[in-house]
Amino acid sequence: MYKKIVVAIDGSDHSFLAAEHAIQLAKLQPETHVEGIQVLDYEKTKADVLHSSDPIQLQSKREEKLQRFRDAFEAASIHYKLIMKHGEPASMILEHARDTKADLIIIGSRGLNPLQEIVLGSVSSRVVKRAKCSVMIVK
Repeated sequence: MYKKIVVAIDGSDHSFLAAEHAIQLAKLQPETHVEGIQVLDYEKTKADVLHSSDPIQLQSKREEKLQRFRDAFEAASIHYKLIMKHGEPASMILEHARDTKADLIIIGSRGLNPLQEIVLGSVSSRVVKRAKCSVMIVK
């Protein structure tokens, strides 16, 4: 079925549902490896840094968001890896899926920023349009 699953993680409830779907698929086939990718958008990261008085606290908040996913993957006893990248989310997700020869990308239908989604189009729709492998969108 699927040997490598890339799941997009942004800390939203939709991305956690995507991770739960990845876990369920990985449980069906123990040799499946799941890679969670969190992409920090340059513009948002730059704004966060400029408005933060403590860069260490900012990094700590990012790590806290990932801990929920770590806990879920570890509780399920599946092979996983969490990766953090900087760039445009859809492009980085697609690049990572291509570079790791992913069989499936799982992504939540909505992320953390509905306004950006309206203006720029959703990350999930861009991933679906440009992906070379199967894509599952989770609601």
